[in-house]
Amino acid sequence: MRVQLDPRQWPGRVIPETDVEIDTAVEAFCLRANWGDADRAGVRAVVAPWFAEQWSVDALLLAVDNKPDGSRQGRPRNRDQVAHDFLRARLWSWWQGGAQRARPPVAGMTLGQWWRVNRRNARLHQPRPRRPLGEAGRLAQEQSRERVRARLADPVERSRARARRWQEALDGLLVPGQRAPTFEDSRRLLAEVVQVPAHPVCRRCGCRTGVLSQAA
Repeated sequence: MRVQLDPRQWPGRVIPETDVEIDTAVEAFCLRANWGDADRAGVRAVVAPWFAEQWSVDALLLAVDNKPDGSRQGRPRNRDQVAHDFLRARLWSWWQGGAQRARPPVAGMTLGQWWRVNRRNARLHQPRPRRPLGEAGRLAQEQSRERVRARLADPVERSRARARRWQEALDGLLVPGQRAPTFEDSRRLLAEVVQVPAHPVCRRCGCRTGVLSQAA
């Protein structure tokens, strides 16, 4: 499949096959690895055999940072290190006994397969065509608009309705059999609202006379 892609848009899991695809994948690999100073020809000579073994850009980037057992490879590349030599040393741990390359840590696909999957996902997520409303749908739409217009027509009535709903909610919190307090209750003294029992006290010390007599 002949598709010219920008290296910044190259799909990471696509396995390049043609020379143009390999060049694009090499450039995408260097950009994602932040190796702007890398010799593209040297990097291409290292990764081309891996691409032939069904490795992708995502698989190579993962192999640079991790070993097959999941442990870390080591510190990132320094600017003093040659990019393709550093890459060759990191990929050495992915040789099985030095005889053959290990399976890629990330499964890949061809560019044609990626294109078909991408088109299928685009069709699945595209907006559905708008269907005309039936009689019931138009009636429900008109009723909804009428309710909206009624709420927006009289803001004073809307505020009063909100106050009534609040009052009903507060009344629901009252103890059964008790009336709601009013503003008149707030003006009355506490002694008028709550009956405090009266006790005779001594004029000299202020003690309750009944308590003193019981103690005697």
